[in-house]
Amino acid sequence: MIKNKNDYIEYVKADRMALNNPNWKSIVWRYLKTMRKAEFYTNCRGGWIAKLYRFKLKLLSEKSGICIPINTFGKGLGLFHYGTIIVNATAKFGDYCVIQTCTVISKNVSGGDYVYIAPGVKINDNIQIGNNIILGQNAVVTKNITEDGTTWAGIPAKKISNKGFYDDDKYQHKK
Repeated sequence: MIKNKNDYIEYVKADRMALNNPNWKSIVWRYLKTMRKAEFYTNCRGGWIAKLYRFKLKLLSEKSGICIPINTFGKGLGLFHYGTIIVNATAKFGDYCVIQTCTVISKNVSGGDYVYIAPGVKINDNIQIGNNIILGQNAVVTKNITEDGTTWAGIPAKKISNKGFYDDDKYQHKK
């Protein structure tokens, strides 16, 4: 969660890195920047400027089809396509997550760091997801996934691999 201006700067830099230096005109990049500004002003300043950025976020949400409430994802959020991403306001995820299109994350979902959510994934209510998890295309998550460093797919989602989202040699921003 963004608690000060330094956090805000760190989050925006991590988001930019996650998107591999996106085109500044990209609607996804504009959405992410606006979401981070709304988080900063809501958490740190309040007042009319916070309301303004939440309103801007709502307009971009309607335009892009992305509905990610503020303070639900940590830094380094990867959104590579716009369209039909719905996240409940009670969901909370860690750092360096990726969400693809046509995904729905229900209420009270708790996710760790380095979670990859492939296109079409649905996560039911009250689910906990560990760290370094891949959720395969069109998976429906109906139970907790607490085994770190694994891949899950299917309806309902079942473990299909012991390979997770990140590789120690490949990712330098790993905690």
